[in-house]
Amino acid sequence: MVQSTSVECDPSPVSLSPEDPELFAHPFAVLVGTGSLPELTDRAAEQLVRYLSYGGFLFVDDASGSPGGPFHRSVRALTARLFPTRPLSPLPGDHSILRAFFLLEQAVGRTAQQGALEGVTIGPTSPLVYCGDDLSGALDRGADGRDRYPVSPGGESQRREALKLGVNLVLYALTSNYKHDTAHVLELMREGRLE
Repeated sequence: MVQSTSVECDPSPVSLSPEDPELFAHPFAVLVGTGSLPELTDRAAEQLVRYLSYGGFLFVDDASGSPGGPFHRSVRALTARLFPTRPLSPLPGDHSILRAFFLLEQAVGRTAQQGALEGVTIGPTSPLVYCGDDLSGALDRGADGRDRYPVSPGGESQRREALKLGVNLVLYALTSNYKHDTAHVLELMREGRLE
């Protein structure tokens, strides 16, 4: 984020439970997993809905990279519980996340099996976004600065696209659908960067 944009970030991760009131101090939250999620208490579910409804953003990443696995099923059950009338659905190819900073054709991570993001959309925004392609695995580096996991099938070019997606997700969390407004789209078309 800091190298690509002018956004100032604190690189220190903060681990919070959904019940923690401190959650509201963080506009961008991440839930990464590989197996089934534990059941949320009613209090945790209520606060998470409130957080997402008041402008918070939750990025959910399936680190298993296995479509239809236990994490995937848990995420579907969680979103159905949190938003019973707004199902987790594929985000359109022109969603603001794909143009928040970098113009992206698709969403990829350590794998590229899904090639798209899913989300819960409330009005013009998507406060909860799900990636089934292990974005965190593509971005994870060891203490020595080297990438921890190979990226397949696209190798390093896919890793670069995953990094761009990571930047876009943070900027989307901070600006919502700003990049989807008509003035911005017309300017991109005028510059020839969008057809």
